[in-house]
Amino acid sequence: MTRLSNRQFPLLEAFVQNADVHMNIEEAQKWDQRPFRSLLIRGWVRYSPGRGFHVTREGKQAWSEFHETNILRKDPSLPLTRYFDPDAYGLKPRKQGTVREFRRSHAA
Repeated sequence: MTRLSNRQFPLLEAFVQNADVHMNIEEAQKWDQRPFRSLLIRGWVRYSPGRGFHVTREGKQAWSEFHETNILRKDPSLPLTRYFDPDAYGLKPRKQGTVREFRRSHAA
């Protein structure tokens, strides 16, 4: 699973959106170096002498995984997680077929 911090996200986004352009050292110095170091260590960004920093195939894959991971259950008829206690909320088990479907937004 790909996890991006609030600092890694905008930096990796900048690299992915400009995948055909190399970032020079002067531009790289403007960014917070903590996420920059992290992206270099993970191999999501690489430096090419004479050209600059660029996103790698692994970086693009991490970005894609972050945005496209499907989180829907394979069998939605199974009970909720055991960490949810319906008794704590005074809920009674519902009969099959009385639950309205949750509408999923298709935000970009």
